[in-house]
Amino acid sequence: MIAHVMRLTQWEWFKLRRRWMPWILLAVAVVLMQIGLWFGYAAYHNETLQGITSGNLTSYGIAQEVDGETISLEVTCASLANEGIPPEVQEFPEELRGQVLNALEEFEAESCGNTTSLDEIRRSFTIPGSIAESMTVLVSFAPVLVLILAASIVGTEYGWGTLRTTLTRGSGRWQLLASKIALALLACVAAVIVVAIAATVASLLASVIPPAETGQLADAGKWSEVAVNFGRAIYALAPYISLGVFLAVLTQSAAAGIAVSLGYYVIELIAIPILNSTGWGENIADLILGNNVNEWMRQTVIVVETPGGSSQANQPETLQAFMVILAYIVVLSAAAFWIFLRRDVAGAKGD
Repeated sequence: MIAHVMRLTQWEWFKLRRRWMPWILLAVAVVLMQIGLWFGYAAYHNETLQGITSGNLTSYGIAQEVDGETISLEVTCASLANEGIPPEVQEFPEELRGQVLNALEEFEAESCGNTTSLDEIRRSFTIPGSIAESMTVLVSFAPVLVLILAASIVGTEYGWGTLRTTLTRGSGRWQLLASKIALALLACVAAVIVVAIAATVASLLASVIPPAETGQLADAGKWSEVAVNFGRAIYALAPYISLGVFLAVLTQSAAAGIAVSLGYYVIELIAIPILNSTGWGENIADLILGNNVNEWMRQTVIVVETPGGSSQANQPETLQAFMVILAYIVVLSAAAFWIFLRRDVAGAKGD
């Protein structure tokens, strides 16, 4: 049976690779990733873009008259993240220095929570950090592309009227649907690999063209993060494959399946902030697919201080995200198979 599914998957790939759609989706993914990587490179060399990258351009100024002279100090979130407390603080009288430090600390806590340091920006376009980051960025926009791909792989055969012909040749219903899901999953794996390769090439280019003081081929980083993010990215995209396939089977149409899938995705984007703003809504938001995918792609390990040192522990939110994503994959896939095995296949629909 597995060999039969593999043969069908190979045949499905032979059909898919001759279509423009998957290659266009792949090109979109690579281009969007490249835009993010090169924006990080530009931000590293431009203070204004650094503020945009960190999401905060706020500054804080202090002016105090001491012995007839005005002592002033102005800092930004970026300067605090990259340089720390400015040495100009020492110019203030000792009795005022504590107040100034407290004010700076309060400003940093209230206004600079999303500030990205130069080191973090640099890691976004130098290997191995850029490779891991490219996979995380990919998951932020790839669900739309995956929904289109998955719904198209299944739904187009309803429109062409070739599904009935394929089934009459003895392919087997569950084997055929399993091969299409496997093809979509393999396409996602291949896309993540291509994006990673493109990020590597771009990072090497960025390493040889910047100013001399930053010209290094790679920065310190863990290559294990690349493998971890690869696995996370594939798992995060899997439920969107199940969703796209389920809706294509339910509607028996690629166009309708894509439309409903994208509609659900947009509704998620609108609903999550609204639900998170209310106490009762947070419990519902915890069960929404997009919310759990975002949580899953965050850091999965935290450091816990213990009397004997430090140890690592999984975040409870991450385990919950894993289980919710798994539930979506199982339920949607089972529903797609159940419908596909029991519903009659109509003729060509022309979409």
